[in-house]
Amino acid sequence: MTFAAFQAQFDATGPEKGDGYFPYHFDGMSADERALARGMLEQRALAGDTVDLDGLRLVGDDETAARLEAAAALDRRYGIRWEVARRETLVAIRNDPVPLQPLIERADDRDADVSKAAAQALGRHRLPHSFAAPLADRLVDGRHEQALLWLVKAWLSTMGEEIWQVPVFDANLPFIRAVMAQAPRRRAEMLRDREARTSDG
Repeated sequence: MTFAAFQAQFDATGPEKGDGYFPYHFDGMSADERALARGMLEQRALAGDTVDLDGLRLVGDDETAARLEAAAALDRRYGIRWEVARRETLVAIRNDPVPLQPLIERADDRDADVSKAAAQALGRHRLPHSFAAPLADRLVDGRHEQALLWLVKAWLSTMGEEIWQVPVFDANLPFIRAVMAQAPRRRAEMLRDREARTSDG
């Protein structure tokens, strides 16, 4: 029954296709069925389908991750949405945020859509403290205002805040607003003060 549910979603089109995949599409599958579903998703994902690429978060394995890592050259062909999905899927499979690090530089793109998409992805994940300095550099240089909200969220993630959780975001909203309202060159002190309070706490 589960494979039929997966097949129906795999064959879906339009808004139903856009709903994507959920655990129930795969629960109860045999190992062979799971492998078959994984292969079907991988084939479409590597052909540029971001919905099926996203579905691999739920069934991808080490071999999937290796294929997605090897597919980095496709980022340019398929664009930032596919690249973000590829990197976020790798994070889910590997349980490691390192694949997101290049998105910090992608936030430098002059195309606002590229910059925003990269920054939004960073703000959806728990990031290591090693990401903090390059994110802070971009918060104070005045060249990333189009992606500022998401870069602040990403920076807060490096401080241990689960900023993708609505209550945590709401609790941090005064700080976020204060940073965004401040002139870029004056944000550095705010970030240093916040980091110091985090370290003391």
